[in-house]
Order: sequence, then structure tokens, then C-alpha cells
Amino acid sequence: MTKIWVLTELYFPEQTSTGYLLTNTAEGLAEDYEVKVITGPASNFLQSVDYPCHEFRNNVELFRCRGTNFEKDWLLGRLINILTRSLAIFWKALSLCKDEDVILVVTNPPLLPFIAIFLKLLKGSRCVLLVHDVYPEVLSATGFVSSSSLLVKIGQVANSFLYRQADRIISLGRDMTKLIHAKLPEQEKEKVVCIPNWAENEIIYPTVRDKNKLIQELGVKERFVILYAGNMGKTHGIEYLAEAAKELTIISKDVCWIFLGFGAKKAWLEEYTKSQKLENITILSPRPRNEQVIFLNACDLAVIAFMPGMAGVSVPSRMYNQMAAGKPIVAVADDWSELAEVVREENIGWVIKPGDIEELVRTIQFAANNRDLCAEMGMRAAEVARNKYSFAQTNQAYKILFKEVLSVSSS
Repeated sequence: MTKIWVLTELYFPEQTSTGYLLTNTAEGLAEDYEVKVITGPASNFLQSVDYPCHEFRNNVELFRCRGTNFEKDWLLGRLINILTRSLAIFWKALSLCKDEDVILVVTNPPLLPFIAIFLKLLKGSRCVLLVHDVYPEVLSATGFVSSSSLLVKIGQVANSFLYRQADRIISLGRDMTKLIHAKLPEQEKEKVVCIPNWAENEIIYPTVRDKNKLIQELGVKERFVILYAGNMGKTHGIEYLAEAAKELTIISKDVCWIFLGFGAKKAWLEEYTKSQKLENITILSPRPRNEQVIFLNACDLAVIAFMPGMAGVSVPSRMYNQMAAGKPIVAVADDWSELAEVVREENIGWVIKPGDIEELVRTIQFAANNRDLCAEMGMRAAEVARNKYSFAQTNQAYKILFKEVLSVSSS
């Protein structure tokens, strides 16, 4: 019987976005197909946890491979982790995958898709590429390397090869589709399908603001609360938000900020907040997904911020859950990004150019002075999340895609 093999470094019990999204995608496909997963060592919030190397979970057979577990913020250690885990996944897949099977692979870490393509060429199987981040653009957008560097040029050639070899490519947004199309010849662009991520509408919904547990704990019931919830990585415009918070300490004492999450820029934010004596900022550690209905509702306004040049490179899955909580969104993002497009077309917030601190401050002031408008936008956002971005819709799109791929592979 034909099987779907999911290759991913992160999977259950991992709660960060890649692990969570791949777990639900695999389990959704398992409703109709035989699905098996080959993944790296078990982790949660990227910290090692103890789980069996082989188990069945929600109709999915799961194989966990060994690999190094160096601190991810140490660049060399992270590279070693990628290499050891990707090779371990390769050896396991090499022994288990058959020529009639279909491989679903995610682009994180960036070595894994090439291993999947190598398996395809060795085994004669088919390969579906799920793009979470577009390489090498994500490296230059974060300033990790220059856009004109040799590494980027090599990456462009390598990833063009990768996209041409994939049988189908899943993008997460319209901006990402455009970027991928630019890497493909005209006759191959039709193999790209856009399937957005989803909102967890079953467990996230608008709640009464003044009864929110976190708002009560922090004693900010009487203030206008802005929430940044999610990864604070190198691709995110944390500096812009911190600078806006500093400006607002002078202009308004009623506005306060909650930053909740982790990432490479969290330590910088903590130091900046301390050095600038910003009493209007509270920084919290990440909380479990089952508490999202609490912390995503702990605000009047949500903000999602990116560095410039990130349009098409990555689509924030957090957007959909923030919408489900019924909060308007300030999108600090490139004008043609999927995030900006959704906020504009659904009229659920404001779009600010990355780095435009004055406009960001003005927008927050306007929102704080127009709370009824914020509430109206928030209710509209929750409705959009329910009607357009449900898991059922995404799951059905995946099932249709794999029905097409499997019909071709069996013919």
C-alpha cells in the first residue's frame, strides 16, 4: 500500500510552530491515508524531552531518530544539529521508503529537503515540498549574509534545483507563491499550490477582556495593552517595537506592552528594556498552547513585526490564532506580504512599513483613542478566522493535493 512519509526535524511533543503544524498536518492526512513520520529527537520548546523512538499516535506511525542536541543559539552547534539529525532521518528513510511512496518534507532545516530529493532520485518516489521559509532569501533578509554573497548565489542555484525536482510545492501565502514562481520555469509554475495555515478556532475565541487572567495578574486592566506573542527571532522587528514603546513613554502613560515568547532577540529586548528603564514593557516566557485563549486575549491590540525584505520569505502562522482571539492587528511588514494583504483586505488592523517608528507610534495612539473601532475590527478578525482559516479547510486542501499526487504515482 502506498504510504505518505513526512520528514521533519520537529514533531510532537514540540509546541513551536513547525512541530505543531507538521503534527496536525500528518494526523489530518492519516484520516484518509497511511501516514508515517520520521523526525529528530523529541523536544518541547526546543528543549530535549524523553519520548520513545517508535510509537503510534493518532493513526500515525512515528520514528524518532537520534542526533546532537547543542544549544540552538550557538551557530556551530545548530549547524551540527542540522547535519546529524538530517543524516539520521535520511538513513531511516532510506531503509523504509518504497518507490511507490510519497514524501512530504518541510524546508526547515534547509538541508532536509535536499535529502528528500536525493531519496526521490534513489528510490523513484515522489516528493512534495512544504515551504515554511524561502532560502537563501531568509538569510539575506536577516542580515546573516549579504544578498550579493557567494553563499547566496550558491543557495539560489541549489534551491532552484530543489524546486524543479519537487513534484508539488506547497506555499503558505500569495507572496510566497510569487517568490517560488520566480525560481521556476513557466511550464512548472502550475505545480505550486497555496495552502495557508489555520486558526485553532476550537480552542481560541474572543473572551471578556476585563476578566482575562493575565491582564488581572499584571494589573493592567485600566491601560491600553499591546501584545507581541511568538518567536523573537532575527527575522522579527523587535527593535522597532521597543523603540516605539520608548517613544510612547513620553507621549502616553496609558499604553503598555506585553512580549511573550523566546528567540534570539529576547535577550536584547530584556537588556534594552532595562537600560532604557521602560516600565511600560513586560517580558514573559512562552506559555503552553492550551493557554493561548488566555494570553492571546490579554490585549487590546496585537502586533506582528518583521524586518524589511521578509515578504514571501515567511508567512506568520501566529496571525491566524491572533485573529481567532478577536484582536485587531498592527502588521509591521512589507506592503505586499501575505500578512499585510490579509490585514488590509479584511479591514482588521493597520499596516506599517518596517522601520517607520513615527507611523507606528501614531497608529498605536489612534488605536488607543478609538477602542470601539479596535473592538469592531477584532470581532471581524474572529469571524474571518472561523470562515476562511479553519483547520478543516486546510486539511481538505492537503487531502485533495495528495489524492492528485498519489493518483499520478500509481498510474
